[in-house]
Formats: sequence, C-alpha cells, structure tokens
Amino acid sequence: MRASVWFICIGVVLVTLFIYAEKHHIIDIFNKSLTSIAITNETVNEDIQFSLHSIKNSFKQNNELSIHWLRVIKHYIRFPLDNAYGSHQLLLLAASVLTSDGGPVMELGCGYFSTILLHQIVVAEQKRYLLSTDTDPEWLSKFEANMSSSLHEFRHVKEASEWDHIGTNRRRWSITLVDHKPGNRRTADLIRVANISDIVILHDTETPVYKYEAGLAQYPYQYRYTYLSTNTDVLSKYNRTLLSNIRRLLELTIEMKLPKVEPA
Repeated sequence: MRASVWFICIGVVLVTLFIYAEKHHIIDIFNKSLTSIAITNETVNEDIQFSLHSIKNSFKQNNELSIHWLRVIKHYIRFPLDNAYGSHQLLLLAASVLTSDGGPVMELGCGYFSTILLHQIVVAEQKRYLLSTDTDPEWLSKFEANMSSSLHEFRHVKEASEWDHIGTNRRRWSITLVDHKPGNRRTADLIRVANISDIVILHDTETPVYKYEAGLAQYPYQYRYTYLSTNTDVLSKYNRTLLSNIRRLLELTIEMKLPKVEPA
C-alpha cells in the first residue's frame, strides 16, 4: 500500500515538472544548448582539419607547429597520457598524420589504445585500409563487432607460425605496429616487416625481455620515445625524412611537458 502511494506521488511530481518545463520553455532552452554544442563541434573539427593540414604540408616552415600539434593531440588522445599499455598512442598519431595520403596500415596485436585510435583516424577519416590482427579471438571480437568493414579487416592468428603470412596481402605498408603475442615472435616479425614498411612502431622497448636487438639491427633510422615509462621506438629502414619528422613531433611533446600518469 505504501509503495503504491509513493509511486503515485512520484508520478504527480514528474507531471508537474514537465508542465512547468513546457510553460517556461526550459525544453526549448535545452534543445538550443544541444544545437550550440553541435555548432561548436563543427568549428572544432574545422580547426582540427586546419591543424592536420598545417602539420602535414607546412612542416618545415610552420612557426606554430606546437600549437597545431597540441590541438591535434587533445582531439584524439585523453590526458593524462597513459604510461603503460597506451604509451605508443602519440607515435601512432604522429605517424598517421604525417602519412595521411599514404598506403595501408597493419596492426600486429589489438588494443583499446591502438585499434580505436587507428580506426578513427586511418579508416574513418583518412579512408585508408587497416589490418588488425591478434591471437585471442575473444579479444579480437570486441573490436571486430563494431569496426569491421571493407577498409578495416580483422584476422585471428591461430598459431604462431601464421604470423609469417600476415601482411603478405599487400606489397607495402605505410605503418606497421609491432605489439603482439607471443612475445618471442616480435623480433622475427620486426625483421620480416623491415623491407615492406615505411614506418614501424615497436612497443615495450624499455625491457630486455623481448630481445629486440637482432630486429633493431635491420633499421638504420631509429628513435626511442622515453617520455613515458613504457618506451616505444619508431623505426624505418629507408625513410629517414619521415622518421625525423615524427621524431620532431614527439620531441615537442617533451618540450610541452604534456601531463602523464605518474608511475605508482
């Protein structure tokens, strides 16, 4: 009985509030606020497009590079910067921006920090092909369910030996991320993709566990990003200029002292 009385009271209050909102045009004000937010987002998108264009096409002459780069970072990546699983995001973003009119991208090992970012910028915005691969089918399905398309292909690697054939469906890759399991496959694939990738992003380079030395020896051009606890390398066998430009963007993040999650 008491419960029924309470429900009736709540109903009366809600109806009264709705009538009051209609009478005083509060709903109209709310709708106008949403419209205002939409207009603001459009303006931000235009600003982002301008910054992306400035970074890509006026790199050497750009006196406002830091401003444009910071605007782009804030648009795609959340602060504070992740110090562990997501420490490669800035490198992926820089490489994607500077190769925006380039070829396909290959991701060896899926993750919340890489797959979602690459899908947004490479697939949705740049309309480039992205291949995402992983050994865990359940983990892979989390991304495939919402992102799979003709431009974004997902592939389950059932056995370690199958890594030998990943990436052979394209003659050349613009960017390759190496961040997969099992860990002892990383060096083999680092060597394998050296000749078919313009830029390679290699995660977890602060630890000797993966024994990257033989793989790293294949790349004359290297830069290790150590601003975050979990280090990441950007590598290239042939494209010195592209690697230097990516390095410049990364060094700017250090100069700007971007906020990061402090190690526990």
